[in-house]
Amino acid sequence: MDTPLSAAQSVNRANNAIRKVPEITIYFWILKLLTTAMGETTSDYLVHVLDPIIVVVLGAICLAVALLLQFSVSRYVVWIYWLTVVMVAIFGTMVADVLHVELGIPYLVSTVFFSVALIVIFATWYASEKTLSIHSIDTRRVRYSTGLLS
Repeated sequence: MDTPLSAAQSVNRANNAIRKVPEITIYFWILKLLTTAMGETTSDYLVHVLDPIIVVVLGAICLAVALLLQFSVSRYVVWIYWLTVVMVAIFGTMVADVLHVELGIPYLVSTVFFSVALIVIFATWYASEKTLSIHSIDTRRVRYSTGLLS
């Protein structure tokens, strides 16, 4: 016999329904490590076997498609989420390789640049949402964009 859900269970079920990221567990970190390694090796393989310019353009297109898919869904869809993570890893490696190999930018310079970019993104996110949590963002704008507030 079904029992009525408590208020906390109802909220938890609603939060899981609109969640767009997986639970952060040891399995998440194992998959993240594997996708990062896969991104590195896939990028290196493709740019050495095919025309690097074509590969980078195709990588950008594939990343854009993955991001469009991820932003178009209203909940966590496993294959879309991990496709996006893999495409970020592949294209991110391509960008780093273009900076170092093609443009000759030293690792220290690109590291500082990407660190500053990350700080700016986190600062903007915090200024907008007053949190950096990926699980507990509960603002009027987020509720409106997820359909919880009309």
